[in-house]
Amino acid sequence: MKFTKVRKVLILTMIALTLLGTCSNVFGFSLDDIFSAGKGFIDKGSQGAPITTDDAINAFVPVGITLVGIATIVLVVVGLIMGVKYMIAGANEKAQLKQKLIYYVISVVLVYGATGIFALVIQVFNNILD
Repeated sequence: MKFTKVRKVLILTMIALTLLGTCSNVFGFSLDDIFSAGKGFIDKGSQGAPITTDDAINAFVPVGITLVGIATIVLVVVGLIMGVKYMIAGANEKAQLKQKLIYYVISVVLVYGATGIFALVIQVFNNILD
C-alpha cells in the first residue's frame, strides 16, 4: 500500500523535474534567472524612500471618510425602515424587530467606534513619536 504511494510521488517528482528542464530549454530560463529576477524585484522596491506616517494618513483618511459617509447613509435608511416596520407591526413582529435592533445598535457602535479608535490611536502615536 505504502509502496504505491511512494511510487506515485516519485513519478510525479520525475515528471515535474522533466517539465522544468524542458521549459528551461524551450523558454530559455533557468533557476538562476528566476532567483536573480526575484532579487532584482526586491532591490527595486527597497530603493525608494520609505512611506511616512503622514503619507499613510493622507492616503487613508479620505477613504475612511467616504466609507463612514456610506455607512451613515445605510444606517439612516435601515433605521427608517425598521422604525416604519415597528410602527405598523403587530406584537409578535415587534419582538422580532427588537431582536434585529440589537444588531443595528452593534453596527452603529462598530462604525463610529472604529472611527473614534482610529483617531485615538493616531493621536497616541503622534504624541509618542513627537
